[in-house]
Amino acid sequence: MPRFSHAMQCIAACAVFAGANAYSDTGKLLLTGGVSSIDGAAGGGISPWALVGTQATQGEWGASAYATRLRTQDYALSGAGAALAWNDRLELSVARQSLDTGPTGAALGLPGLHLKQTILGAKLRIAGDAVLDSDTWVPQIAVGVLHKTLDSSGLNTTLQALGAERDGTEVYVSAAKLFLAQGLLLNGTLRATNANQNGLLGF
Repeated sequence: MPRFSHAMQCIAACAVFAGANAYSDTGKLLLTGGVSSIDGAAGGGISPWALVGTQATQGEWGASAYATRLRTQDYALSGAGAALAWNDRLELSVARQSLDTGPTGAALGLPGLHLKQTILGAKLRIAGDAVLDSDTWVPQIAVGVLHKTLDSSGLNTTLQALGAERDGTEVYVSAAKLFLAQGLLLNGTLRATNANQNGLLGF
């Protein structure tokens, strides 16, 4: 938790200084930074995209933050995070997830069980520009890495018995193609990961 808090403070501090440049006279089209994925990287909610988050364009810093909560009959997932982007090319992100197992945990003899993890991410656009290349067949391509650390929890004994680790690193490559005239964005992501249930059940 201290590491997460420190990272959030650093990003928030940078956002204060970067905010004016990122949102004033920007040349980036609205929404072409995607939305925040549950892992903190800019993407489509559950998967990173090749788009670099925030509205910052060339020569600009940008920052964004999000908070989300999903509740079902048996579980509740909360998440929060922030991202910092530079030059529409580099993105750094941090996220925190908490899964409340609710009645399922109680049925397993683990009432009040919360599974929590911290995610640090980095993404680099290596080719193409979704907006400037929208009239060609060239996609925007980005590579990224996500390092996830699961907090100590009531499942420690189970994870140890299964040989699961409490931290893991995954890499991905994404390609996004924007068709402005049709108002359509296509994205494909290949991800290599050893995470169980996104990392909430170890690696």
